Amino acid sequence: MYIGKPIKRIEDLRLITGKGTYVDDIEIPGTLFVAFVRSKYPHARIKVKKGEGIFTGEDINPGKDFPMATKETTYVGQPIAIVIAKDRYEAYDLIESVEVEYEELNYVLDPENALEDKVKVYSGLSSNIYYHERWKGGDIEKAFNEADLTISDTLVNQRVIASPLETRGSLAYFDGNKLTFYSSTQSAHYLRRNLVDFLGFENIRVIQPDVGGAFGSKIIAHPEEYALAKLAIMLRKPLKWVPTRTEEFMSAGHGRDKKLRFEVAVKKDGTILGIRGTLIANLGAPYPDANDDESGNVKSAIRMLPGIYKIIGADIDAFAVNTNITPTQSYRGAGRPEGIYFIERIVNIVANELGIDQYEIRLKNAIDTLPYTNIFGITYDSGNVKKLLEIGKKYYDELKKEDGCVGVSSYIEITAFGPWEVARISVKYDGKITLVTGTGPHGQGDATAFAQIAADILELPIEKIEVRWGDTEIIEDGIGTWGSRTVTIGGSAVLLASQKLKDKLIEIGAKILNADKEEVEYKEGNITHKKNGNKVTFNEIVKNAFKIGESLDVTAIYNVRQPPTTPYGVHLALIKVDESGKVFVKKYVAIDDIGNVINPLLAEGQAIGGIVQGMAQALLEEAFFNENGQLLTTNFQDYPIPTAVEIPEKIDWYYEILGKSTHPTGSKGIGEAGAIAATPTIINAVEQCIKKRITKMPVKFEELVS
Repeated sequence: MYIGKPIKRIEDLRLITGKGTYVDDIEIPGTLFVAFVRSKYPHARIKVKKGEGIFTGEDINPGKDFPMATKETTYVGQPIAIVIAKDRYEAYDLIESVEVEYEELNYVLDPENALEDKVKVYSGLSSNIYYHERWKGGDIEKAFNEADLTISDTLVNQRVIASPLETRGSLAYFDGNKLTFYSSTQSAHYLRRNLVDFLGFENIRVIQPDVGGAFGSKIIAHPEEYALAKLAIMLRKPLKWVPTRTEEFMSAGHGRDKKLRFEVAVKKDGTILGIRGTLIANLGAPYPDANDDESGNVKSAIRMLPGIYKIIGADIDAFAVNTNITPTQSYRGAGRPEGIYFIERIVNIVANELGIDQYEIRLKNAIDTLPYTNIFGITYDSGNVKKLLEIGKKYYDELKKEDGCVGVSSYIEITAFGPWEVARISVKYDGKITLVTGTGPHGQGDATAFAQIAADILELPIEKIEVRWGDTEIIEDGIGTWGSRTVTIGGSAVLLASQKLKDKLIEIGAKILNADKEEVEYKEGNITHKKNGNKVTFNEIVKNAFKIGESLDVTAIYNVRQPPTTPYGVHLALIKVDESGKVFVKKYVAIDDIGNVINPLLAEGQAIGGIVQGMAQALLEEAFFNENGQLLTTNFQDYPIPTAVEIPEKIDWYYEILGKSTHPTGSKGIGEAGAIAATPTIINAVEQCIKKRITKMPVKFEELVS
């Protein structure tokens, strides 16, 4: 009835008519505004002079430098003091009056220098190396012994900055009993757990209002959120914090920043046998919430490095290293874009070196059948990679006939992470159905997909279903929205909850008809006796449920007992490079297999959004620091993001259902695929145009024409 149809987003009317409610829209009488004094140096000892309305790390985390610095800072932009005032303008004026004594310390910005451990990025560290692991899979010795030649180089996946429309922000109020905490977060429950652990206090309610995007930058709990919660309890006054765009750029949402030195073993016919090398990830400054998050992404990058190819051996020495710049964290794709970028660039480098067509080398080396376990132990669960490549070949051939250069990349990724998700569905006496999810959508349109799933199971009009989320007091638990998990894992919880409610309706309807459950049938919310034809309507069932003491409020927990599922696809771009070195993306075609597609309109929007972000990393975006550790790209004048001018007029997205996940929804996930595939697609196309190898991004005009 609804699943599989391109239903328009049920959330949109409220949002596009200006009726959304974001953190900065929330008004509590007596609210004071909070601003943070931030370190001016990448590494320094500090002394902050306290005064009226000024608080320091000693008030938040006495004797420690995390989450706020008390004695030693480790990056420019790190919070070191807090000011509180009657409005935001007075608060920012007050920042200028805060006296801070700095004793500059030696610092290190480059992760390769940090690996030497000659300068510690923080005096409390025994080593700058946060994570180190040697990843070996298959038979690397055989791969290189059988090779006709080897090719080596270094590829850089540069640091970028998540740039959602809405910066982070929080509003905290403690009434003497309960802390209520509004936050622009990706998971109200995740944030609540972090605050409970930090404060040692359980009576906390976290509310996620409307969120203007995140791209991973609002997963972890940030220093400012911990500080705001602590101060709200101390002062018993409502406190609001919303950073400026420059503060956001300086202190949150940095991603990627990985380098791979590789050597690839190949046959002359284009068979790729094995890869060995060293991956170095720049974690930025030591901050456990961020460093734990990003070191996990390093592991994801390694696990997905084999891509769709049946190579026989790999050996990667992986390092995640602290430096004295802003910490990195998850950014759309979280490790998978880096791993796929590396392998897809390597494949094109091999093709160019051997004079083999870039599409043919992919067909030659692609996995033949699924399931397939790659050499690092990740199982690709279902589908047909080679068939999808064959489907994409006709688009490749058509684009090659046009004026310009064609780039191609194939990807496979892991999505739909556990460990569980929760859904609650209830019916009020008047028949209104409320569906609550434990996930934390922040612009994806997941409420529409959830309503479609529930409406289909219950066989009721989608208009009867209201979807809510983002409040720790209206559902018992939840994980959050990231890793392309929400529709698949959250949707599976919704499906199970809807089935439980349907079973309850059947049970109550049968009682009303004085029948056994097996003697009745359910259709469109009504229950009919199979033999005598007596019928009870949905509204009658609901009203009688309460009269006979039955609750129509059910919760389902979907426990994820299988490994992540694996969407995959092939992406193509037609570009031109003019004489000045400017790149024009003329056409883009994406073909993805993402399992069951609950709502093609939502999926297409996610695909296109990700593609544009991937293009932006290839051509525009880079977080740049000077030699003093100062971020130079602190606003949208210095850090360009794509506009309608930089992207093609039309991005063609197609989907195939060659494989499904084993989750109840059968879906896999599309939220990050575009950001994974588009970056190597564009770079591969540019490389075809300029006929020379590209190892760094974004591509610079002057480098393309030199």
